[in-house]
Amino acid sequence: MNNEEDRKEEKKDVCEDCGSTDHEIDYERAERICVSCGLVKVYQEFGANDDNRHYGEDATATKVRTLGVTDKNTALGSMPSPYADVRRLSPKAKQAWRRRSKVARGTVYKRHPFFGKVIREVEVLCGSNTAAGIEHLARMACTPLTTEQEKVREGLKSCDRKRLAMSKQQICRQRDDLRGSDEESNARIIAIALAELGGDLGITPKIDRRFYLQRFGLTNEQILSAKAIILRHYKARLKLQRLGVASFCGTPKPRRIHPSELRDDDVDQVTAHLEENLSATLSDADLDAVHRNAAYRLDLLCEPGDDRVSPLTVNTNIRMVVACVYYAALQSLDLADGLLNRVASTCRLTGSGVSSRLEQFRDEDTSGKLFVDGAFEDFIQL
Repeated sequence: MNNEEDRKEEKKDVCEDCGSTDHEIDYERAERICVSCGLVKVYQEFGANDDNRHYGEDATATKVRTLGVTDKNTALGSMPSPYADVRRLSPKAKQAWRRRSKVARGTVYKRHPFFGKVIREVEVLCGSNTAAGIEHLARMACTPLTTEQEKVREGLKSCDRKRLAMSKQQICRQRDDLRGSDEESNARIIAIALAELGGDLGITPKIDRRFYLQRFGLTNEQILSAKAIILRHYKARLKLQRLGVASFCGTPKPRRIHPSELRDDDVDQVTAHLEENLSATLSDADLDAVHRNAAYRLDLLCEPGDDRVSPLTVNTNIRMVVACVYYAALQSLDLADGLLNRVASTCRLTGSGVSSRLEQFRDEDTSGKLFVDGAFEDFIQL
């Protein structure tokens, strides 16, 4: 019985092409390679305690990372085994071919590695969900146009051709104060710009770039310039898509955002920054009273509004509204001494601008020119 099983095993290991029994086993890719002719076959080996998982070409249990890969079909583990008819080659040529095929099977050729680097930066800074959400924007910014798209671009005006140029190259070739000092710095600038653009388009949560500027020694101008270049490129693609150009029809359209959503996000962000900055001066009890007072004032103004209710101060920048509301709350609680510039700078405004706009709100409310329901008066005590 054992002899019959051994003969069956020997027959199983005979090469179907040349009849050789000399094989090499690649356990990582689950392949059996004939040493004589180079024929590659799937090799599955299971023991009594093995489960039903497969390896190599039929892998179902091993997760292949495709996030940040330029061509997902060439990710490691997803490319089919190479096969070539080498029977007519000389023994030396067959040996060289086997060596090259082994190298090729274990190698992933990244055509645009900078794209993967940007995605990894986004993933580290903002998380994997944000990286997955803006992957299409990163692919658009860091990879060149296809052959069909490039033909369309060549027939456009010079201004449109410039917008459709690869965003990565435009960003990396700016003057010294707008580009990074090295490739890693440029990848980080583009990653932050993409994450911020994803927040503006409603694709991903909004980020606060100030934290990253201090951490990596970057400037506002670098991020804003990169963001503007990427946004111009994206709008140029969408324009060609609206015109019905077939090669650009796959460009994902941005979600339509109601203005109240943007005001709501800005209110949350500015309020969080004010709490952080005012906590250094005010006690917890005073800070809580200021927040409740300001929240009541914002409610009187119907801020930030929604798709059914329009705020009373809808024509005023929401940061200015929040700054005026918080300074009015501080004044009504006798806590405003020395905090005007702190409130204004937190909202990216000037102290004189906030003070004059607050007085203007009060004058317009008194004269009846603008009805703000007394939201900026001093008598509100909570």
